[in-house]
Amino acid sequence: MNWVNAVVVALLTAVATIFAMANAGEVAIAFTGLGVGHSPLYVPVFVAFVLGYAGGVLSLAFSRNKHKKRIAELEQENARLGSEVENLRNIPLQDEL
Repeated sequence: MNWVNAVVVALLTAVATIFAMANAGEVAIAFTGLGVGHSPLYVPVFVAFVLGYAGGVLSLAFSRNKHKKRIAELEQENARLGSEVENLRNIPLQDEL
């Protein structure tokens, strides 16, 4: 599986490099009326991509933590119910005479 990751990273790097070389023209960047300056077109595109990726990772982290907490709760409940079943199995049957 490690070689698959290396191939994917190499392909993405090649595509990013080709994109950067093809879009080297400068653009003016302004945000809420403030002129930040001029930079090559690929810089704001890559910044937007990285910010989107970071937002996705952050969202996934919160979701993962929520699910891990729920799994821990269910494992505790499962252990409690398992011990309850084991205790019920060990209770001797009494004859009603």
